[in-house]
This record gives sequence, C-alpha cells and structure tokens, in this order.
Amino acid sequence: MSYLAFALKYRPQNFDQVVGQEHIVSSLKKAISSKRVHHAYLFSGPRGVGKTSLARILAKSINCLEGPTADPCLRCPSCLDIASGKSLDIIEIDGASNRGIDEIRSLRENIKLSPASARFKVYIIDEVHMLTKEAFNALLKTLEEPPSHIKFIFATTDPHKVLPTILSRCQKFQFNLLSLNQIMGKLKKIAAAESLAVDDSILYAIAQAAEGSIRDAESFFDQVFPVISDGKGIKDIFSFLGIIDEASLNKLISFLADDDISGSLEFIDQMKKEGKDLGVFIDYFLKYLRNLLMAQINPLKFKEIAEISPQSRDFLTDIAACFSLSKTLKLIDLLIKAKETSKYINSVHIPFELVLVKLICKDNSFKDSKQIKRKVEPEKNPGINRQEVKKENNPPPKKKLFSQPEKRADLAEGKEKEAFIDKKETEIEKKPQVEKEEKNIDDILIQPVKIKWEEILSNMQKKRMAIASHLSFGRADSSSGKEIFIVFSSQDKFHKEALDSEKSRKFIEESIKSVIEKDVVVKFKIVKSEEKISTDAGTSEGKEHRARKEKEDDDFLNDLLNTFDGKFHSDE
Repeated sequence: MSYLAFALKYRPQNFDQVVGQEHIVSSLKKAISSKRVHHAYLFSGPRGVGKTSLARILAKSINCLEGPTADPCLRCPSCLDIASGKSLDIIEIDGASNRGIDEIRSLRENIKLSPASARFKVYIIDEVHMLTKEAFNALLKTLEEPPSHIKFIFATTDPHKVLPTILSRCQKFQFNLLSLNQIMGKLKKIAAAESLAVDDSILYAIAQAAEGSIRDAESFFDQVFPVISDGKGIKDIFSFLGIIDEASLNKLISFLADDDISGSLEFIDQMKKEGKDLGVFIDYFLKYLRNLLMAQINPLKFKEIAEISPQSRDFLTDIAACFSLSKTLKLIDLLIKAKETSKYINSVHIPFELVLVKLICKDNSFKDSKQIKRKVEPEKNPGINRQEVKKENNPPPKKKLFSQPEKRADLAEGKEKEAFIDKKETEIEKKPQVEKEEKNIDDILIQPVKIKWEEILSNMQKKRMAIASHLSFGRADSSSGKEIFIVFSSQDKFHKEALDSEKSRKFIEESIKSVIEKDVVVKFKIVKSEEKISTDAGTSEGKEHRARKEKEDDDFLNDLLNTFDGKFHSDE
C-alpha cells in the first residue's frame, strides 16, 4: 500500500470523528434528522480546521443508502465512493483555478443533469471567494432556484470577499480555530494508532506551533514521526520543526525574574550559536508573556484558559508572584520596539540584548550613566566608598563654590571674576527654589502619602489594576495645601497621559483619601529623565531603604566591573 499522509489517513469520515466545531456538527445533524437540509451552505473559517472534510461528511450523510442519516454507514457503495473520491455525483471544484465565467457556465449546464447514482448531486467549491464578479453573477440565478437534486457547499477563508448577493442565499457557518487540548487529543489518537510512544512535551510543542489548525498539527507530526521513531532527542525535534520549546522560555523568564543579566545575555548568545532564529524566539516569547500577564491578573482563570502544557502553566503561576505586573508590561513594550528596530538595522541579536539590559538595569536603579562615571580601579578597590567617590567627582574648588560662598574672594582677584562666580552660583542655587516659589510647596500632606504609598497602590490594584499599574511608574513628590503632585519621568510620559483624565484622577483621589483620611487634589507632571523616580524619599524608612539600595548598587557595579575588567571614568 502506498504511503498516505496523516492529514489524509486520519481525516474524519463521520460527524463523530470531527474534532471541535461542535456548534456546526450539532446543527447539521439536526437538519439531516429533520429533513431540513438547505440547498446552499457557506463554510468559512481559518485554514485546516475541517471545512472541506465536513462538506464531504454532509454529502455522504445525505447520499447514504441507509439515509439521509446523521450517521452514515460508511459501508454502502455511495459512502465508499465519496470517501475514496470516486463518486461522479460529488464534484469538488477549486475556486482559485476555476474562477472564470466560462467554468461557471459549464457548471450551470451540468447542473441540469440528474445524479448518476446518488440521491443528490453535490457541488463543493473550495476558496469560493476567488471567483470573479462575473462568475458569481452567472451562478446567482442557479443558486437562488436550483433543481431539487442539487446541493451547494462553498468553503472559504475570506467570507468578506464573497458577494453579499451570494451570502444572502446561503446558510452560513463560521468555523473556529481548535484549542490546544483538542489538537492534543487528536495527536494522541494518531500516536496510539501508529503504536508510537511519544513524550507529551513534543505533542504540546506541535499543537502550539499549529496555532489552532488541526491539519497543520497533523502535518507537523507526520514530519517528525521518522525522527521520533528513531529515538532522537527532544532538542533535535524542536530544531527540526523550527519551533521554540517551553523549557527555553521558562529558563529566560527565570533569569529575568532574578534580575540575572549575565545569565540572560549568555542564554541569548547560546541561542544564536545554536542557529535559532531570534526573531521567531521573540514572537514565541511575546505569546509566552501574554500568558504570564494573564497569570498575574487572574491566576484561577489563567489555569482554565492557558494554551500551554500543565508543567509550564504551574511554573508561570508560581513565578507570577515574584514578577511584577509593571515589569511584564515594560518587557512586552520593549520587545515590540526591538522587533521594529531590528527591521532597520538588519539584526535581532543586538536589540534583543538591549531589551534585557534596559529591563534589568532599570529595576536596579541603574538609570543614569552619570551614576557610574567614577575613578575606581576594580582590582585595587573591591568596595566602593561613596564619600571618597564624592570627593573625586567634586574637586575642592567646585565644592567651595557651592558650599562656602563666603570664601569666594579667595578664588578671584578681580571684580569681573567675582561677579562671574556670583552669577554662576546664583543660577545653580536658584533653580530648585524657583519651582518651589511658583507652586508654594508646603509638603505637609505629602508625608503620609509617601509613607503609605505602597498601601495606596495595593488597594487600587484590587479595584482598578490598570490605573494602579500606570501609577506605579510615578511617585508622590510634593504637596501644596490639598494639592498632591505626582511626577513621572519623561520616558514614562505614556503612563502619565493614560491617567490624565477626570475619571481616573477622581479614582486616585478617593483611593488616597481612603488611606490617609484626608481630602486631596491630585496633579501630574513630567520631570526630566535624569531625575530618579522613587517612592521612598522623605521618610526614615525610605532613607534606610536607599542606604541598602546604594550598597546593593555598589555590589552590583563591582561585580560588573570585575566581570568585564572595566573601570569608571570621570567627566573631567
């Protein structure tokens, strides 16, 4: 017997074998049982979900010698001829290659002839949207009032391209993509029929790569079948299909959750060395992050709807607790921008690495390059002393200029030089004061807000997660009377604009009031990107937190210097 592809070998032969599309199967079976089969049907939906297979089953059901019946016998001459494609009364036409008016005129002539042996003559026209407008018009009259022995079944992936006059004369059924579990069930049946023991992780990977198409899944399985039967490893199979396994995605998200920049970059470098397409990896990773987002927003619902393996579902549920929602949103945004950037520089590797560096360094308050420009020899200075660094970055003359104005006369001999120094000092010292004078800042109301900022965000998250997520990119900065000023860096302008509506502002004001028990009026503003956005300023707890954070930054910088054998340089 000649080789038969899985998509043909395991094609459904009756309604009970159809995977998914229960709403269509149920409707057609009832129509057949009640003898209310319409003369024209339009089956629309994505590729590989069973449109033409169901059309054949319908033709088989209405022509079975024991029918019409919703359960064709599959043994009579009519059923056997239709299954083998030999029936003279079941005419399958490819709309893409028979799209002209001449072909439709020929079809109209043949419609007048009675069936050769079957009860009904059935025309199955695939990709019917490819017919020309003239061909549709030629078919229109026949479709509206066909002979009693004629049935039409149209199949298309683009129903919006079919003329409305044709659509109005058909019963329309929309086919859906199949779920991961439905495809998994079909693949397991094929594996059992072929007496093949296969790991579930491979089947899950195949089902995910098929993206809802059962035909694609069967083709992928057919493709890897020889490799699996030879006992090849999982890694070879994933490379063979050009798909990304869930274990790799789990590994990268673990590095990011731990802020392990070294491990993340080494992982990407290894992927490149193995010849993996990083563009494809980013596509898979974005879908993966969508699942992580769902796990963070609604963990219980996520377990029901996640289109991933049970192992990865449990893994994401666990890691969602230690991976902040704002970090997930930021990562998704950065990856989308990296995809766009890669088109212009013809490289995915560099933008992908920059995404990881930006994400991890941002979470370590490593925002400004000025913070790391210090004259320190890592091999001679295992620890960084902030006081010593401060002295190096601020030479004595400049320090006297800012902190000891009474000694300016010692720094300049002439009146012109003294006037120049006074002018510079006035400009520098006046900048932060001008803003306070304009706003009349009193900072009385801001203190309890700063202390309870995390509690405020937590309470908001329970009611309006989106608003809480946007607000987490800002900080409570200052107050004047009842007005509270919340600031955002210029790079987070999007989050400020998302909150800048009367409805959102009122919700934030009510949320703050519920915690500090005082009426407030919230105002937003943008500050320069160089200014550090932090929620811990102004409190004793915040000072202790900053001290700890500074020590962590020092340790991080020392590790970074030792790893890359580098040194800091001053601007001077």
